[in-house]
Amino acid sequence: MTENVRGIGINTGSVNPYGNQTKGSEAKPEETKPEAQPQAPASSQVKPDDVLAYMAQNAAMVNPQVAAQRTYDVSKYVTPEQAARIAGFVTSFEDQVAKGLIAINEELGENSGLSEAAKYEIAAGMVK
Repeated sequence: MTENVRGIGINTGSVNPYGNQTKGSEAKPEETKPEAQPQAPASSQVKPDDVLAYMAQNAAMVNPQVAAQRTYDVSKYVTPEQAARIAGFVTSFEDQVAKGLIAINEELGENSGLSEAAKYEIAAGMVK
């Protein structure tokens, strides 16, 4: 029968790799390694207050204090008619966003899981 299998081209050595073991591997005893005990890292202790002070100092560098909002004299830049027209556009936009927020709350419910910022962004995107 093995002649027929070899004629098909099947590698019988890969079918049962345990049948072709050498005797040297059987005589080898298992080696046991002593387990290494975990050691604490050798570092100096840092006070938590020092860490928080360092983080606060870095946050001040990354996020500088924002200056108070300045008011601008619009009359220097636009005419009264243009200012009234712009104010009308802004009021219309705010009204449409408010209607969009009402529609979102009616459709999804108050407890939809969306944050207020996400609701405002969706409502602002709905304005045409």
